[in-house]
Amino acid sequence: MKRSTFNYIADMIRDYPTSEEYIRQRRQELINKFKEFKDENIGGGRALNKKDESVADTAITIAEDKELNNLKFNQLAVENALKKCIQSADKGILDNITYDIIYELYLRELSILNLDGVANKSHLSLSQVKKRRLRFFEEVARQRGISIK
Repeated sequence: MKRSTFNYIADMIRDYPTSEEYIRQRRQELINKFKEFKDENIGGGRALNKKDESVADTAITIAEDKELNNLKFNQLAVENALKKCIQSADKGILDNITYDIIYELYLRELSILNLDGVANKSHLSLSQVKKRRLRFFEEVARQRGISIK
């Protein structure tokens, strides 16, 4: 896996605990757009039969916003990969140990362990911890549709 892809996925996982807040903030930005005062008093009257389509325009803007959709897709990809870890009965691929590794390295609010510390805590070798982390990252990339080659 390329280093840039690895770092992108790592950032995606680190942002997962606060992704709901990011989504809420972005939706509020789209709903409450800043509108600079525009002086429309240039003569003539207002159109009497003009339809107010601002609600429909806002709904379309929210549905088509790339940043908002990207945040949602990232959240869903990490969520599905974490669920796979918790529900997996297949040992060695994605299991509770992998979930603990990801939690300690990326999801914990104050991460105090590095790879060596996680390896000692989970009673695995350093290479096993790296392999499990890489498998998890590959699952997130697959869920998100990111090429890992």
